[in-house]
Order: sequence, then structure tokens, then C-alpha cells
Amino acid sequence: MQSHKIAGYIDQEFASKGLAKQVASYLIDTKQTSQLDSLMRDVMTTRETRGVFEISVASAHELQQKQLDSIRTYFKKNFQGAKEIIIHTKVNPALLGGIRIESANYLIDRSLKSQLNYIKSSIDK
Repeated sequence: MQSHKIAGYIDQEFASKGLAKQVASYLIDTKQTSQLDSLMRDVMTTRETRGVFEISVASAHELQQKQLDSIRTYFKKNFQGAKEIIIHTKVNPALLGGIRIESANYLIDRSLKSQLNYIKSSIDK
């Protein structure tokens, strides 16, 4: 069975939280854990087609609710069909400042670290 079909099935059955555990157990038992990242990305892509965007937001400091609301509004405004935005946050001091947002198909890196690396690579040329 193709991974996008499996992802569609998992997405349809997502309400049954036991399914995710069963899939993870199967991948562990069959020593296919290397497939987990790919499968989860496929599930997230399938959910995005239904308007559910699950994003990871990393920042150097904890974000306030107002900032998270702004990110949610940005996605709803700029990503066609985005209806529900699920945000997972993590603090990563290595970013120095700004934010880094990842979804299944998008990466928005507005971190200070990324900007400094870009300047450095421009100088090194």
C-alpha cells in the first residue's frame, strides 16, 4: 500500500487515537521506524488538504498568546483553505531571536540565526 494512501487512512481514523499507537507499534515491531517521519509528513500533508495545518513554531524565547494568535491569523490569511491551525511551540535559544515555522510542506525561517548565516554566506562568496 502506498504511503499517501496509508496517510489518508490514518487521517480519516485520527479521532481514534489508538490508531496512531497501533501504527507506531507496527513500525517498531517490523523494524521500520525510519518510515515514521515520512509517514507523519504524509499524514500532515493529507490534513493540510482538508484545511488542518499542524505547525511547529520555534523561537529563542517563549511566545505570548498574542504572538501565537498572529501566526494563526497569518496562516489563515495566506494559505488557501487553512481553517484550523494547530501550533506546537518549542524554545530554541540557538535561534538567537525571531521565529522558525515548519509544517508538512512549508518552512518559514525568520530567525536571527538564519539571517546571520545568510549574511555570512554572502560575505564568504
